[in-house]
Amino acid sequence: MKNVKLTKKLMFGIGIILCTTFGVISYFFYYYAKTWYLTETYKKTELLLSYIDATEKYVRDDLRPRMFHVLPSDQFVPEAMSSTFVTSAIMKYFEKQFPEYIYRRVAIDPRNPRNMANREEKELVKRFSGYLQGAGEWRGLITIEGKRYFVNQKRVVMEVQCLQCHGNPSLAPKSLIDTYGKDHGFHRQVGDVVGVESVAIPVGEAFHQITQSAFFIFILGLSGMAATFVILNYFHYVVLVKPLKKVSSFFKSMATGEKNLDTRFELKGDDEISEMVGSFNQMISHLKTSQEKLAASEVKYRHIFEGSKDAIVLIDCAGPIRDVNPAGVELWGFGSKKDLIQDLSLDHFFATREMLHDFLALIGRDEFVRDYEAILRKKDGTEMHALITSTLRKDPDNRICAYECIIKDMTERKRMDERIREADKLACIGQLAAGVAHEINNPLSVVLGYTGLLLRDSPSGAGAKENLKEDLGTIHNNAQMCKKIVENLLHFSRQQKKPEYVETDVNQVLDGVVSVVERQFGRHGTTLARSFDPSIPPITIDVDKMRQVYMNVLINAYQATESGGHIRVGTCYDKAKQGVVIFFSDTGSGIPKTIQARIFEPFFTTKEPGKGTGLGLAVSYGIVKEHRGEIFFESEEGKGTTFSIWLPVNGKGQGGNA
Repeated sequence: MKNVKLTKKLMFGIGIILCTTFGVISYFFYYYAKTWYLTETYKKTELLLSYIDATEKYVRDDLRPRMFHVLPSDQFVPEAMSSTFVTSAIMKYFEKQFPEYIYRRVAIDPRNPRNMANREEKELVKRFSGYLQGAGEWRGLITIEGKRYFVNQKRVVMEVQCLQCHGNPSLAPKSLIDTYGKDHGFHRQVGDVVGVESVAIPVGEAFHQITQSAFFIFILGLSGMAATFVILNYFHYVVLVKPLKKVSSFFKSMATGEKNLDTRFELKGDDEISEMVGSFNQMISHLKTSQEKLAASEVKYRHIFEGSKDAIVLIDCAGPIRDVNPAGVELWGFGSKKDLIQDLSLDHFFATREMLHDFLALIGRDEFVRDYEAILRKKDGTEMHALITSTLRKDPDNRICAYECIIKDMTERKRMDERIREADKLACIGQLAAGVAHEINNPLSVVLGYTGLLLRDSPSGAGAKENLKEDLGTIHNNAQMCKKIVENLLHFSRQQKKPEYVETDVNQVLDGVVSVVERQFGRHGTTLARSFDPSIPPITIDVDKMRQVYMNVLINAYQATESGGHIRVGTCYDKAKQGVVIFFSDTGSGIPKTIQARIFEPFFTTKEPGKGTGLGLAVSYGIVKEHRGEIFFESEEGKGTTFSIWLPVNGKGQGGNA
């Protein structure tokens, strides 16, 4: 029945109801007609038995006493004095007119053998005499010779008037003894149930007619039901099914998109279907409004999702990525969202398993995390610093089903913070160096002055005088070295003279510096390559100071490169930030990560004692900052280092990405 249409279900239900109704009606008609007929038959038998009983009373109470009075005492005329004989004779005439009726008046041990009770009648006499004491009749249906009869049976009770003929044989009339003898029909007592009187009327034919009538009513009802069924089906189709099919077809066209939500279904009438259609039209209007609001909301939040510069990621509780915005795809370095969803999962989200477990523990406890600092791993294996703000999503059964994460890339900010700390530290050191340099510079000038005078006035010659001159020379040379260090400190602390800025071609200046050291580097086995961008515009710089910066960086690259190494010097134009980038790449040993944060510190050096002061990069850093530029590097141990210097064009730059 699940796949049966509603119309068929309705018709089937109506058919069952009508069939059951007419079946019940036919049954009740049969039951009522049969009961009524049996009642009427019982009344007939009662009427007949009452007539017979009246006849018997007349014979017993009126006719027989008069006959005894008229006739001699020893005479007995059965035709006039025996109630059994008289009623039997009368019923013979009755049976001639109604041969289907059966009348019997029988007894146990009767005087006339024709009146002998059969087995069933004897049992009935015993029942009347025994445990049914007081019950005077029995009526019901019996079968005689294959025919159905309704029988009404009453007991025959010995009364006082009957004892003259049925009591003591010695008191009975002589003619009665002569006719029937003394063996049967005597020795009765008052109150004895001696026999049964019954009337049986055939009912089989009547029952058959009643059954046929009931069946006819049932068939007629089924025929009427079929006609009603057809009519109902027609009106049901016209009034209900056909309009509903139109409504259903309209619903389907709306669901499949053939019709838009601006369409309205028109149905004339004021019935329930019209009301339903009106409600449906109202629902369509509400649905259209809701859909427009939902679409607007979807567009708004999709724009937020897609346009966010921070990565937004939806992660399934089992680990796979459900959705990610373009910023997330770019952040992890994938070519498309599909590639990221296929390759990335929560298990490979963090750089370490410990960090993953810590994140899951925090969000499992609080159901959210805010600004959680983590190190994530990109597609290429590189690490990035990030801040994660995430919320736990649960299903209706309170089980974890997803993590909603907003991830901000903090790698550049970390680098900037580190550079700010370095700048602050270098500024403090610069101030300290400036103070120290000023304090040392004056006494150092006195030492140089006096040693110079002593060297000028000391005569040349052998002996002790010559040794003194050598000692003075040593003092003077070391004082000069100290003065140079003081000057470098002043350069680093920017306490020297005001820079002299001129507009110049940076490629030309850089090429001049490379030409100075190229031959020396070649003798060491290190090759120098130029890669200058001819399109870069002139920039405003202090040429001498920038030459010093270029030389410092080149010397460091040369000293870090083994024989057979390669140094590449180049320039390029940063049009977006209105600046020029000068880069120095070497294939040297690289800078260990453990000291990368310290290379711009004054006096920090990895060179052997006497081979470097540790001020080269620190001074270079100060000069570049003086030009409102940036100096930064990338290095990998065993592969080399690239130093990059960003300088603004004509002083109009925005600052580099240090």
